[in-house]
Amino acid sequence: MLKKTLLMSTGSTLFFIGLILFPLPVPFGLPVMLIGLSIMFKASNSFKRKAIRLFDKHRYSRQAWQKVKGYRKNQKRFKK
Repeated sequence: MLKKTLLMSTGSTLFFIGLILFPLPVPFGLPVMLIGLSIMFKASNSFKRKAIRLFDKHRYSRQAWQKVKGYRKNQKRFKK
């Protein structure tokens, strides 16, 4: 339980730092936000489910998600 709490707090801190850095001309905001999100995805399955539901609500994000999944399947097929 302590590990999950530490991961969630670290991930959310990195995400909010990335939000602060995002409008600046330095291109560090988006990578920091993505690192924070990946840490939070690793820590919590409920957070993962909420993010997937958020993606599924909007038609264009669902299409983009399906393209990424298709691309990843093709990459796995070519690596073998």
